[in-house]
Amino acid sequence: MKELTYEQALKELEKTVEALENGEASLDESIALFEKGIELADYCNTKLNVAQQKFTELSSKKQG
Repeated sequence: MKELTYEQALKELEKTVEALENGEASLDESIALFEKGIELADYCNTKLNVAQQKFTELSSKKQG
């Protein structure tokens, strides 16, 4: 997956979920969309975890 910002990845995930929810995709397309959605969700989760870790580190430095 190319390097996306969190916001870009989230927007892409929202589009993917909408495509799955509209029910117009074939089975194969739905499976591909589902896989893409899982990858995007994992990517967003990783980005959030990194941001949380940085925030925690910065907060600890400020208090120390």
